[in-house]
Amino acid sequence: MLNLIKDVAVRAGRILHIRFLELLNGGSLEVREKAKSDFVTRVDVEVEAFIKDALSDTGIPVVGEESFEGRLPDTCLLVDPVDGTRNFMRGNPHFAVNIAFVNRGEVLCGVTYDPVKGELFEAQRGRGTFLNGERVRVSENAELSRALIAIGLPYRGRELVDVQVSLYRSIFLAAAASRHTGSAALDLAYVACGRYDAAVYFYLSPWDVAPGILMVEEAGGVVEGLLGKRPVDGWLLASNSVIKEKIKTLLEV
Repeated sequence: MLNLIKDVAVRAGRILHIRFLELLNGGSLEVREKAKSDFVTRVDVEVEAFIKDALSDTGIPVVGEESFEGRLPDTCLLVDPVDGTRNFMRGNPHFAVNIAFVNRGEVLCGVTYDPVKGELFEAQRGRGTFLNGERVRVSENAELSRALIAIGLPYRGRELVDVQVSLYRSIFLAAAASRHTGSAALDLAYVACGRYDAAVYFYLSPWDVAPGILMVEEAGGVVEGLLGKRPVDGWLLASNSVIKEKIKTLLEV
């Protein structure tokens, strides 16, 4: 399954990259607002349709961000065709294709492909995490004062704005730096390969985080839920194992 979803992610990424270059060269982009500050473009829909067709022969339900309705099956393929849609819309080259295989509620393999940088992150349960074929590990940094931490300030959950502002303030004061990049998929992949020491997110969805959770764990890191939620539901702290408790104390969650 991993080889299949790798191949599909790379082919989908080629389409995405072509559309991005067209946009940079003055092409038009149809945009629809699904909900407040939640956008979908014709490219999201096009790439998701391509992925669903490419995976259709597996006989496994393909659950895509742009077409999902109802309850997630226990066994399925999770797809986010453009993680970082708003970056894509504004010509910011920081977005990715996300695909994960979930069997009986457990993520068995996943990929995150950045078509602009040509970086393919992959993980399979029990077999490690790889970036373009080279095994990667989480960072070994144990000092908050040296930590680089990615945080998400989601468009949903505005009732948690005070929690989010407090979180941002705590990280700003204690860590070396924070990052808010607009792509949770790439943030988690960056934790897995040691570029970031941790990532903190609220109010995401399974297709945003499923591959990245597995990547962090298979790279020697840890992932825990926040505020009583499950990590795969998009409420999570992902980090290397030596700094986790310090960050949990910092966040007071």
